[in-house]
Amino acid sequence: MKKFSLFSLTLTCVLGFASCSDNPSAAEDQLANTSAISNGSTNKVAGAPWVKQFEDTFDVGSSLSQWTKEQRADYNSWYCDYYSSVPTTQWRDGKQCLEIKTTKLSTYKYQSGFITSNYQYKPENNTEYMLSANIKLIAMDGGTYKSFTETYGAWPAFWSVQGNAWPTQGEIDIMEGYSFAPNASRFTSNIFYGTSAGNNLLGNSAERNYPNNFDINGNSGWHLYESFWKMKDNVVTVTIKVDNVTVSTYTNSSVSNLNLNNFGKHAITLNVNVGSKDSNFIDPNKINLFTTVMMWVDDVTVYKRPI
Repeated sequence: MKKFSLFSLTLTCVLGFASCSDNPSAAEDQLANTSAISNGSTNKVAGAPWVKQFEDTFDVGSSLSQWTKEQRADYNSWYCDYYSSVPTTQWRDGKQCLEIKTTKLSTYKYQSGFITSNYQYKPENNTEYMLSANIKLIAMDGGTYKSFTETYGAWPAFWSVQGNAWPTQGEIDIMEGYSFAPNASRFTSNIFYGTSAGNNLLGNSAERNYPNNFDINGNSGWHLYESFWKMKDNVVTVTIKVDNVTVSTYTNSSVSNLNLNNFGKHAITLNVNVGSKDSNFIDPNKINLFTTVMMWVDDVTVYKRPI
């Protein structure tokens, strides 16, 4: 994700489209009632030699005890504050999900959510980790669902990071979404790294756009996002996949000044930012999230295997 502040961490997600009833609460109640009937699952299940290390299926009523819920301003935007009360578990699309919902508080201020896993991981030599999340990005205008691509100024993300002395122990952005209606929204992966705290040596040179044929509205808006982080004979590789298709591969030779071997243990992060500190990137006067933009996360899993 773009870094507009020395000590920023980062941000990113994806979406779907439907219609509902006349007001948001009624629409969500209707969705919850119908979802309980058709409880489909997109949970990531990996067979041997993969061994599960971490999982959260976000069962409704969960206290999200495996996560830390942030209460602070966003590092990259003047316009977004994170509230610990925002991340909740809900029935959505027949799934028990994490929901992160934006709310407009005033002309230039939005409330949103940011969670970081208490679990951390990093590959030892000759091992590989697979981090997966099933995510949907969607907006709501009153009681009507809208595509994420119809909004402007939303910045959801799914990423992993070691926040201590950022970015000396690295950051891996699996998905960052940027909504720019009426122009095309875009989705990217990215890597950040530096040798001193607060000094990212890569800029955005590691940013990789998703393929042009990526359809955020496909598969009812649900997409599988994955990070494969491995060390084979002390050579580190990070591969980002969406719906089982590789969108980017990183090694130390991919970007000048990158040293994946120096990355520390990473926590998992999910959040929805709004706006930016760079008005040339996201114009605060154009922000339009309708009633809300929401990130729904069906599950998060981490598996490990020897290689």
